[in-house]
Amino acid sequence: MDFNKAQLGAIEHTDGAMLVLAGPGSGKTAVITHRTKNLIKKHHVNPSEILVITFTKAAAGEMKERFNALMGDERVNVSFGTFHAVFFTILKYAYRFTSANIADEMTRYKFIREIMSYYRLEYKDENEFIGNLLAEISIIKNSRIDIENFYSSVCGEEIFRDIYKKYENR
Repeated sequence: MDFNKAQLGAIEHTDGAMLVLAGPGSGKTAVITHRTKNLIKKHHVNPSEILVITFTKAAAGEMKERFNALMGDERVNVSFGTFHAVFFTILKYAYRFTSANIADEMTRYKFIREIMSYYRLEYKDENEFIGNLLAEISIIKNSRIDIENFYSSVCGEEIFRDIYKKYENR
């Protein structure tokens, strides 16, 4: 396969993590699989220390399949997965969590719906409203913003903070 200069740079990259960001059909999977092989064969990286993360289960499966084809008969223990699957595995082994300990999206919507029933909120589409609330809650959690310093664009600050605190308690 012929690679362009940027692709070859990504394949040859060895120091630390690397993000491959490109449009559909641009060769991302080929670059990542060749980089992974390059790390193992040329730089003697232990395959069990390589983690390849992507956004969808289909993409992770495709990448693993292409990598295995590239390696031929040699089977190596490289980990491929989605962000969710990888982090769930970490929670499972490091903290003994199970799927029962982690709220899925349906459960999160149910929690917010129950909390919202205490307020007289106006919205056109309930699911969109809940999705926006959950997105703002994620922003606070992921950015570690103090709830008192966050101003919601979905509903009034006092109500939002109350919803947030009840959601956290739940």
